[in-house]
Amino acid sequence: MRRKATIGLILAAFLTLTVATAYKNLALSQTCRISIVVMDEEGRAVKGALVTVWAWHPGEKSEIVAMGETDERGVMGAEVNWRDLMRGWLGRAERGLRERIGLIISIYHPSLGIVITKTMLISVSEKNPGALMKIVTVTPNMTGIVFRNSSEFTTGLRTATVRHREDMRLKMYYPVVEEWGEHRGRTNLAYVRTDQNTIAVLDYGLLAGEETAVRLVIGYDFSNYTTIGGVIYSITHSSSASVHPSIGYSSEVWVSMILTTRFEVVAYYWQDEDGNLVLMYREFRLWAYALDVNSLKGVKGEEPAWGSFSERSLKEGTGKGFYPTERALVVDRLDFYTSNAKLIEIPISAVFYAMIGDVLDALGFPASLLPTVKIVIDQSKWAASYFVCSIWGPNGYAVVAYGYYVSVHGLWFMALRIRAYPPSPPGGGPNIPT
Repeated sequence: MRRKATIGLILAAFLTLTVATAYKNLALSQTCRISIVVMDEEGRAVKGALVTVWAWHPGEKSEIVAMGETDERGVMGAEVNWRDLMRGWLGRAERGLRERIGLIISIYHPSLGIVITKTMLISVSEKNPGALMKIVTVTPNMTGIVFRNSSEFTTGLRTATVRHREDMRLKMYYPVVEEWGEHRGRTNLAYVRTDQNTIAVLDYGLLAGEETAVRLVIGYDFSNYTTIGGVIYSITHSSSASVHPSIGYSSEVWVSMILTTRFEVVAYYWQDEDGNLVLMYREFRLWAYALDVNSLKGVKGEEPAWGSFSERSLKEGTGKGFYPTERALVVDRLDFYTSNAKLIEIPISAVFYAMIGDVLDALGFPASLLPTVKIVIDQSKWAASYFVCSIWGPNGYAVVAYGYYVSVHGLWFMALRIRAYPPSPPGGGPNIPT
């Protein structure tokens, strides 16, 4: 009996150890090492940069997953839980969505005047890669960045929202998501309008297996305009979708898709000697995700808020009549790219624009920032997906496709206004207004 009891105890202890080891290995398998390397333009390590890594999830505000200061090698390293990074995304992958998401990396170096926001794109997957690394090149701003006067912001701050785990908190440094919001609706991707002398056909298609990505748009309360960051979301088209609307005289056509647009405002606080949280600056972020490729239609979406743009001559041709083979000119997606950057802009909806405007105004952002807020689509992975607008005009007329150009970003909307001008008298050139 005693021998059987001893064997039973040994067996129970072995099973307990086996189960404990299995759970330990499972926990370890979910640990992922993140390394952010900060270098200057000469390839030298930048020590003392304050680095914050954010993860975001569908329907939730971003959360801090790692914080730290770069060492002599310019490295900030931390361990995170892979399943926490994937929270809310794996269920979508089980439904067949192939998505990638960008971790948001904020870098601040007070003595070097560095404020920069980058992204690190990762695939949504059950499989833990074990390690992630991002090298960020920064340019020291020795003239410094003018932040708010500390004495003006030592009272009335939202200290109650500053709650981070001690093991990932930088002493005296507190980034906080103060405002955020999402809006899901039918958003306009492309727009074409003809005049009384022109007709057109628009072909817009997304091919299965190709990828459409979205860039992060960033603004600061010490700047008058937004800038374009890295890719923060991408989706691989699981099926093809296309539209082929015709456009008659003096008509317009839209192409739209259902997607979710979201914004966040992050406040960066410093703690003074008296324990007061002092606001240094605020950061605005905007991007889109959850693109429903199957919802692509040749219909107008929600009323767009175009913001700031100018109308420029994008392409010209000569009218040859209105037979199908006699096109005056053709505009395709390649015509919208500038400086080999395969990026285009999309206006956010007027409802969402108003919501963001109220927030930015209340928080003291410059009024000129809001008109530069757009969705930025990255088409660099497109090979066969397309935007093609075929245009016809009267014989001998000068036909011009005017594009909507966003000068602050150096990009185009996929938006055209088509005009045709009658020939000038003999001996003159085309009768195009200047």
